[in-house]
Amino acid sequence: MFLALDPDEQAISDAAADFLVNEFPLERLHKVPRDISKLEAFAELGWLGLAAPESAGGSGLTIVEEMLFFIQNGRVAGPLEILIQVLAIAAAQSAPAVSESLICGKAGVALLVEQAADRIRLIGNADARYALAVSPRCASLFELNLANCQSVMCLDSSVAMYTGDGTMIRPVLEQAGGAVWQQAQIDVSAMQLGLAERALEMIVGYAKQRQTFGRAIGAYQAVRHPCADMAVRVETARSQLFYAATAFKEGHEDAVMQTDGARLLADRAAKLNTDTNIQLHGGIGVTDEHSAHLLLKRANLLGRLFGTSRQHMASLLDVAGMPREA
Repeated sequence: MFLALDPDEQAISDAAADFLVNEFPLERLHKVPRDISKLEAFAELGWLGLAAPESAGGSGLTIVEEMLFFIQNGRVAGPLEILIQVLAIAAAQSAPAVSESLICGKAGVALLVEQAADRIRLIGNADARYALAVSPRCASLFELNLANCQSVMCLDSSVAMYTGDGTMIRPVLEQAGGAVWQQAQIDVSAMQLGLAERALEMIVGYAKQRQTFGRAIGAYQAVRHPCADMAVRVETARSQLFYAATAFKEGHEDAVMQTDGARLLADRAAKLNTDTNIQLHGGIGVTDEHSAHLLLKRANLLGRLFGTSRQHMASLLDVAGMPREA
């Protein structure tokens, strides 16, 4: 990949877009309280194991192809369970039996986002067999018993979130190192870029149709200038993400710095673009019937996974040897 898609990569991106738009249109989130991940449907088409080795039942491709898939997944606010499943597959490469069950979609995974004292919090697959915890130092997989879990509300109502006591999980395996953490940064950044792109397309389409005083609202500076800012954020985030994915794929020494930078820019693009999309839609933009709020909620949820913007900025300052603010 040379910071632009070759024909094979474009074909993967187009195939992912066709599948997700048909099976998971954004409008579906108005109709169901919880997303339906259809793990086995994703597995059948090979989306779960894109970057997994062929010896483990995967496609033997790279993080670049995986990134392209998650950009399209982000554009439709696709199932978060797919992201968690893909990361769990990466963490389970040392356990072939577990990895195979994950790649074929037979076993689901929830993300362990909080573990304090004897309480845990998970998000994702409500029928999960495993729980995944990812940090910059390691990735851990746990066997999960959901018998005594309690469902709690999530900002994004399409995502299941629940709590329970510490007896719900039992360690299965641990992968040392930060490879899964870096993979998570790239995949989440890809979903955030997809959200930012979709928000830009949504408001540009509206600005061409909505008229006031006999003119399309896109003719007014108060609308077209924010749209231009949204486009700049998208292009900046995309360029950095493509470079970060290539650096990670090729094992560059600066890969950690590049993925932190990609995450910061994609997070900013997703949050600001989805918010601006709502503002420029005017009164209709804040209604529950419109889809704009679905993008904003997903952007805010993704921004809280695998580290915050402050943590990524601190990591960048550490790599650059610059002092942090007190």
